[in-house]
Amino acid sequence: MNKSVLITGVAKEDIIQISEYIAIDNKNASVKIVDDFYKTFELLSNFPETGSIKDGINDKTIRIYTMKKNFAIVYRIVNDKIEILRILTRYQNIFAILN
Repeated sequence: MNKSVLITGVAKEDIIQISEYIAIDNKNASVKIVDDFYKTFELLSNFPETGSIKDGINDKTIRIYTMKKNFAIVYRIVNDKIEILRILTRYQNIFAILN
């Protein structure tokens, strides 16, 4: 059964910032990456346990799904929905941000 997807305000800001940064060099790639994020959210709604729980993150309800080796989709499963909490890049300190 598909779970509904809730994208938090902070995650929406992450998407905007990533998209704007990529658009500086390549507007088409910027549009594609946003599309890829939403396709990944759909994947997670169908297979919510795809992401992993990471040692080093205090909140054990948080899961991480790595997209295209460069992005960490940070989410949690809450009853019948998936909450997208953050979209972080591999250049960010995920553990410092999430703890």
